[in-house]
Amino acid sequence: MAPLPTPAGAPAAASLIALASQLAGLLEHETILVRALKIAEIAPLQSEKTRLTLLFQKALTQSPPDASSKSWLAAGRRLADAAMDNERALRVGRAATERLIATIVTAVKQSRRPLASYARCKGMPREPLIAGVSLDRRL
Repeated sequence: MAPLPTPAGAPAAASLIALASQLAGLLEHETILVRALKIAEIAPLQSEKTRLTLLFQKALTQSPPDASSKSWLAAGRRLADAAMDNERALRVGRAATERLIATIVTAVKQSRRPLASYARCKGMPREPLIAGVSLDRRL
């Protein structure tokens, strides 16, 4: 039988569960923003995500939770699911962005392609012809 948590460990476990819940909520919110393509709203979340992640890692190493705790298992499962969904959404968004950029680069390169022959294209405007000009300066 697993030992019961001591009263001193109970606040640490509750704090860890609260941090996991906050981090999961933040990841879920970020995932919604990524899928809605609200990129400008994602940047401000990064500092909070980093702060919560560091606090969670520190709390996890200082006082590991009781693995049989139902509240910890639920919080951990929610955090794991949120992290996987977030990673998947970010990966899909990145791939789509890279495809878009590659398409733009290809279109620009094709529009700048030099002509393959010396003959003028029929649709291209001709440069104006300048005939020799001489000025008579005698008066």
